[in-house]
Amino acid sequence: MKGRRLTPEILDSLPPNDPGALASRQDLQRLHSALGQIRLWRCWLRQKFRDRPPSSLVDLGSGDGHLITRVLPLAFPSGGGGARLFFVDPQPSIPESSLNLLRRQNWLPTVVASGALEWAREAPPTELILSNLFLHHLNHWSRMGCRLLSMFHCHPVTLHDARVSVEAGFHGTELSALWPQESCWQTTEFRRGLFNHFFSAEKSP
Repeated sequence: MKGRRLTPEILDSLPPNDPGALASRQDLQRLHSALGQIRLWRCWLRQKFRDRPPSSLVDLGSGDGHLITRVLPLAFPSGGGGARLFFVDPQPSIPESSLNLLRRQNWLPTVVASGALEWAREAPPTELILSNLFLHHLNHWSRMGCRLLSMFHCHPVTLHDARVSVEAGFHGTELSALWPQESCWQTTEFRRGLFNHFFSAEKSP
């Protein structure tokens, strides 16, 4: 954890309809594709859930839900099969059009206005929890990527939050080392491309 510096992100404190928040979320939508996050999540879900979608799914720190709304139809073209889908965020901003799209694809979405720790204390049993840009990772390329964001004409909120996220990020395989070491857990951690770092923890039945 050497070199970590914790600074609040601006987006976390802005109301969902604030112009800065709207602009930053639009930036993130563009970056999901540019950084390969949509493809990464789609491939992982197809690999882990070959025969069916997860029976229940949580998007932790969901924001506007753009990534999951894009990924699920690609990973599960036959629909959700009635699976429960929870969007958890202190200030969720899921468009009603996105929720209606998921309902038409036989997902059962619920929006939960809550922080992660508050939600976890009363969370129902859940088969899969996903999160993107929630646990941040720190390396040389991530720092460089923050500087390159200006080439995408990103909003100042996005530029600030990207920088402080990297400064607060994890190093190497710290996430795996910090995870409970009981034999029932299997962790996977790897870099994907220049700017993506993937971590998963699976619990044996």
